[in-house]
Amino acid sequence: MHLRFVRARRRYAVGTLTATLAWTAIGALILGPGAAQAPASQMANAAGNSRGGHSNPVAVAAREINLQETGHLHSVGEPGTTILERGHATGTFNCSITVLLTIKSANRVTASFTVKPRSGSVTGRGAARFEQQGANGYFGGTITITGGTGSYAHASGTGIGISGVISRETFALTVHVHGKIRL
Repeated sequence: MHLRFVRARRRYAVGTLTATLAWTAIGALILGPGAAQAPASQMANAAGNSRGGHSNPVAVAAREINLQETGHLHSVGEPGTTILERGHATGTFNCSITVLLTIKSANRVTASFTVKPRSGSVTGRGAARFEQQGANGYFGGTITITGGTGSYAHASGTGIGISGVISRETFALTVHVHGKIRL
């Protein structure tokens, strides 16, 4: 009786490991080599080496999204060297956005931001060169994703391009973001 249980357990573990490896291989084909490797703990669970009996591990591959967003924001509160902007972004996520823009010098600005797509949020920071021309200020630089919540808890990305224009009279802000974000 005991031997039958051990054989059944071994067949389950081998079948689970085979399914995990098959999905890992498919993920690698779609996302590129190394993008869909199952953690060692999942491989051990699939082989039946974990405590607590049966487990059904799933290899989760990081996915990369081509980010293309345009945000239209307006100033909230009294602007100074730091300007709080809120608005809506359209493109990849179509979501609300909040930006805290800080003027560091006549030609440099920094920003921290939060976007709230469905099922979570993404936060980050960035820096840009700034140039005033008439009633507008133009900027261009890069941002880094520093974290997230919900479905975006593992969001990351560096060197994401940012550019835009801010009205020096109304502080209305238009921002364009383009690059890759990993989820």
